[in-house]
Amino acid sequence: MRILLICPFFPPENKIAAVRISKLASFWASAGHEVRVLTRDGADEGLIVPEHAGLTIHRVADPMMKAVSGVQSLKPKKPRPWHRAASVAYAIAMKFVWPDIYGRWAKAAGRHAAAWDWRPDVVVTSVGPFSALMLGSRLAKHFEAELAVDYRDLLSNSTYYPYGALRRRLDSSVERRHVSDAALLTTVSAPLADELEAAYGVPTVVVTNGYDPQDFAHLEYHPSSSELRIAYCGWVIPKRRDPLPFLSGVAELLRAHPDTRISVDFYGPHSAEVAAAIESLGLDAAVRQHGKVSHAESLQIQADSDALLLLLWNDPGEKGVLSGKVFEYIGAARPIIMTGLEDSAAGDLIRDNGLGVVSNDPAAIADALYAMAEEKSRTGRVQAPSLAEGTQFTRDAQSRVFLDALEAIV
Repeated sequence: MRILLICPFFPPENKIAAVRISKLASFWASAGHEVRVLTRDGADEGLIVPEHAGLTIHRVADPMMKAVSGVQSLKPKKPRPWHRAASVAYAIAMKFVWPDIYGRWAKAAGRHAAAWDWRPDVVVTSVGPFSALMLGSRLAKHFEAELAVDYRDLLSNSTYYPYGALRRRLDSSVERRHVSDAALLTTVSAPLADELEAAYGVPTVVVTNGYDPQDFAHLEYHPSSSELRIAYCGWVIPKRRDPLPFLSGVAELLRAHPDTRISVDFYGPHSAEVAAAIESLGLDAAVRQHGKVSHAESLQIQADSDALLLLLWNDPGEKGVLSGKVFEYIGAARPIIMTGLEDSAAGDLIRDNGLGVVSNDPAAIADALYAMAEEKSRTGRVQAPSLAEGTQFTRDAQSRVFLDALEAIV
C-alpha cells in the first residue's frame, strides 16, 4: 500500500505531534508499506529523524516560519506592560489569518505534491492545523485516493477553539465539507470518537497516542538523593494548564511537614503562571523553571524522576483529551500526579491502571506527596506503578490499529 502522510510537524521539530506522526510513519514503513511524509522544512531540532527503506520525507519551506519564530523569540521571562499589549495585538492579528498560519505552507506543499508521478492509495492527514485538513482533502481528490483524517485534536468543535462564533461557523462549514470526503476518521480517545462520528457520520477508530519502549530501553531510575524529585515536561498553557492546585499542595506539604525535602522542576518554555505561583506561595527554594530541553533530555529527566506532574485543563471540554505526554509518562514507569478534569479519559486511564494520583485538592496532593517522600526516606526510592499489561499503550500497538483500519478502506 502507498501511503501519503501529511502533517506540518515532523522530526527534527520537537513537538509531541511530531512524535506521533514519526512513529506512525516508521511502523507503516517497517510493515512493508511505501510511505511518503509531506511536512515543513527548517523546523527546530530535538527529535531523531526516522530512516526506513520504505519511508521518504518531502519537506516544503514554510514562508511564515521565520516571522512567527521571530515574534515568539521576543517573549521575555518577565513580561512588561508593553509586551502584554504586543501579545494582545498579535493574537488579534492572528484572528484575520485564515485558515491559520500554516496556510501558505499548505498551498506550497500542495503544488509540490501535485507534480509527483507517484500516486498514493490513501492520503492520511493529521490535524490540526486546519490547513492540513484542506491540503489532505485536496490531494486525495487530485490522486483519486482514499482520505483518512487523523484528529490528534478537534478543530472547529474543540473546547480549545480560539476564535469567536462567526469564525467558528465558517470553519465548521468548511470542515464539514472536507471531512465528508473522508472514508475514515481516527482520534485519540473514545469520547472524541463518539463526538466525531455523531457530527460527521464517518466511521471513526480510536488510535491513542503511546510510548516507544525503545525510547526508554537504556534509561533507568537512579534516585540520586533523599530529596523527592517531581518533574513537569511541556508547556504550561495560560488559563488552561493551571499549576496552582499542585503547587498549593506542595506548599501545604511543607507547612505540615517542614522537614520534607522536595524539588519540583518545570522543563519547557518559561511560564508566568508558574513564576507567580512560586512567588505567592513562597516556593523559591523548592520549585524551579529550567527552560526547553531536547526530547532525548526530556525522556532522561522523566525516567530519572521520582514522580511526574501532568497538568490538564479543569474544564468539561477536556473530557476526551488524551495527549501523547500521558503515554510518554507511562513509558517512563514513574508515578503520575495529574490535575485538571478528574472525570476524563486521562483521569480514567491513570486511575484504572494504578498509574498515580488524580486530584485538584491541595490537601490530597500534599498527602500523596508526603507518602512518596516517606517511602523514599525509608527505601531510597519511589516504587514504579505496577502496570499489568503495558503493551497496549505502545506506539507500535496503536500504529497497528491504524494500519488495520487503513487496509480495510483501500
